Amino acid sequence: MNKKSVNVLIIDDHPIIIEAVINTLQYMQDQSDKLCFKTESARDCETAHQKIQSYSIAKPLDLIILDLSLPPAPQLNLHSGDDLGVCIRGQFPNTKILVITSYTNSHRIRQTINAYNPLGFLNKQDVGFTNYMIAINKVLLGETHYSKTIINAIKQKSLNNIQLDTYDFIILKELANGSNMRDLLKLVHLSKSAIDKRKRLLKRKFNIDSNSDRDLVLAAKAKGFI
Repeated sequence: MNKKSVNVLIIDDHPIIIEAVINTLQYMQDQSDKLCFKTESARDCETAHQKIQSYSIAKPLDLIILDLSLPPAPQLNLHSGDDLGVCIRGQFPNTKILVITSYTNSHRIRQTINAYNPLGFLNKQDVGFTNYMIAINKVLLGETHYSKTIINAIKQKSLNNIQLDTYDFIILKELANGSNMRDLLKLVHLSKSAIDKRKRLLKRKFNIDSNSDRDLVLAAKAKGFI
């Protein structure tokens, strides 16, 4: 019996996650008389974007497994996995998307769902071989599958009603990565005064009285925003 070829692109900056997904797909293929997975991977936004462009109607992109926290490609206006998700949804509306993330914040998760509505949504706390397999099977069948941590987060109201936009998330992530103002100017494409203003507003939202970026990062991490 001829097996159906399924093109899969795994986008994650952690090699151990990519390896785990590939091993799961290989096991599923070995156990199936219907599926044959053709797998590629990328570890940053720029490489992912390049590989996405190689797909077409003749070579459809069937399944994306997508991390949200990725090295950005500011020259392409791609700052996170969410930006890639929106790009994929616009270019390949029939591609099935399975998000795997460490985020637990309700607002952050709802933002992803509202932006491009992935069929699958897993938190890395919940994943393992069996959970990967269940999620991939359901998503390939066109069914929705959210892991327990994601479901619980969706049920919660955003902590302290803190509302952040894309620029806020980028600034927080880059501060957590140790970026300085020179780095932020290259990545965020805002003026120094605009970035400083956003940092002040972020500290106000997170009730930070000091001028310390470290305190801001710690508060954002504690609330699950980064």
